[in-house]
Amino acid sequence: MNYRMRSAGVKFLNIIFFLVAFGIFAQTPDQVVAPKYEPAKRLVHDFGNIFNAVERSQLENKLVAYDDSTSVQIVIVTFKKLDGYPIDLLANEIGEKWGVGQKEKHNGIVIVLSDEDRKVSLRGGYGIQAKMPPTIEKLIIDREMIPEFKKGDYYQGMDNAINAIQKQLAGQYNAESKDEDSDGLFIFLFFVAIIVLFIIIAGKGGGGRGNRSRRGFNWGDVIFTSGGASSWGSSGGSSWGGGSSGGGFGGFGGGSFGGGGASGSW
Repeated sequence: MNYRMRSAGVKFLNIIFFLVAFGIFAQTPDQVVAPKYEPAKRLVHDFGNIFNAVERSQLENKLVAYDDSTSVQIVIVTFKKLDGYPIDLLANEIGEKWGVGQKEKHNGIVIVLSDEDRKVSLRGGYGIQAKMPPTIEKLIIDREMIPEFKKGDYYQGMDNAINAIQKQLAGQYNAESKDEDSDGLFIFLFFVAIIVLFIIIAGKGGGGRGNRSRRGFNWGDVIFTSGGASSWGSSGGSSWGGGSSGGGFGGFGGGSFGGGGASGSW
């Protein structure tokens, strides 16, 4: 009986060793970029265990739906710690070795996050870089992700980043600076200019010209006929964002990475 138990125990340990060696239970940066590692067919790889089950499912469904509707593959990979591995290099190697994105389009995007190192990196494949350059990637990290990460809300930061990426690729992301002082000065000067314009128009149209002398001028006429409501607040639709899940992620397509990208810490 003891012999059988020992034999079963040895077999069990051998199986565990095999699984770890081939990366099936991979949890470290070195393991996930090893030559023999085969990533699971999913878009959220939470090796750092920073999301709960509901959050992982929601992110996965959102990314699968986006892949189905646009063929753009966004993969999220988290770690507890990097063990000294440079995060920007790691994100690039994951994209390249896993083949994130379509082979013909190279339209993959990799987001890598380390919990204990408090670092995040965002990298796009060759086909993404023209629409999402490093300056925009850095803006998305600093504006959408890090404020939430500082609160300990990794899920919201990732969800914000996904929304921003989708808007950027659709040409709808507002990349303007959010400096409150600059915005306030611009708004103030804008309204001053409008008031001056109204005064000039009112002065020219005041005279004693029949019906217009009493009517004055219509503020609505000036605003709407001068194009004041043309593009402010417009949103529009896009084929980049919507779609519904087609029943799960089918696997990476062989996209290529190299250069570009941005990283941040908090």
